[in-house]
Amino acid sequence: MARTGSNNNIQAKLVLLGDVGTGKTSIVLRFIKGQYFDCQESTIGAAFFSQVISLNEATVKFDIWDTAGQERYHSLAPMYYRGAAAAIVVYDISNMVTTDQFI
Repeated sequence: MARTGSNNNIQAKLVLLGDVGTGKTSIVLRFIKGQYFDCQESTIGAAFFSQVISLNEATVKFDIWDTAGQERYHSLAPMYYRGAAAAIVVYDISNMVTTDQFI
C-alpha cells in the first residue's frame, strides 16, 4: 500500500484469485459500476480496474486486478498479485473443485 501526495491519499493494489466461473469479474463489476450480469464472458489473462473510495479520514484508490481462472493462465497469477496489499480468493461453495487450488 502506498501513500501518494498528502497523508490522506492511499493507493492499494487488490487482486482477485479463483477458479474459472466463480464470479470474480461479477464481484468487481458490482463494486466498480454497480452492475450485475447473469452471463459474463471469461476473463482472458487478467483485467484491470480502478476505483476511488472517499472515507472520512482518507481517499483510497484501488488498483484492481481480476485474474483469469482458467488453468492455462495460472502461471501468470504471480505476476498480477506481486506487491498486492490484499487478495480476495473467490470460490463456489457448491463446487469443491473450485477450492482445490487453495486447500
